[in-house]
Amino acid sequence: MGLSLWLVPSPADSERLKRLMIPPTASSTLAPSYPTFEPHITLASLPPTVSSLDFILSSNLHVGAAIPLTCDGVEVGDHYFRSVYIAVGLSPVLRDLHSQVHQKLGIPPKTPKFPHMSLCYISDGDAAAGERDRFYQGLQHTGKIRNEGSSVSLNCGGFGEDWLSTFYCQEIWLVSCEGPVESWVVQQKIPLK
Repeated sequence: MGLSLWLVPSPADSERLKRLMIPPTASSTLAPSYPTFEPHITLASLPPTVSSLDFILSSNLHVGAAIPLTCDGVEVGDHYFRSVYIAVGLSPVLRDLHSQVHQKLGIPPKTPKFPHMSLCYISDGDAAAGERDRFYQGLQHTGKIRNEGSSVSLNCGGFGEDWLSTFYCQEIWLVSCEGPVESWVVQQKIPLK
């Protein structure tokens, strides 16, 4: 896949979101489904023709210290990298950041279902057997999703309640996405300014 730029939640929000990403016990042995990965929103997937990221790494992306993002819903997708995901509200700040990144890269924005944050990756074979729907239904049946009009709150609590409807992103990560998901490497972390 190459290099990607990820917008990453704060460490505290990442830890909360990871509690939603735990596979059901019976499903945790399905391979290549349910690899472990960091919560993120893909800002851009870089074409092989991009030879240097110095211009983006040294750029002052004008967004502020942290970007608050809302959870608009949880959806079941039709692609490995969009198996079950949080549909994230497209705020003006996020729209502008997405545009700035692509303009600086000189590439058209091609980020399917932007913005979204995947909760799990499930293979097409397991999806055909109903695993994506099973994961989503598990979230529903255990009370992890609460509809609130045009948005949702997510219960990130392990044994109690820890509701999250807004999370904060404060870094962009440059990630090498070569090989199996669990072998992906974070190459650089860029704080938002």
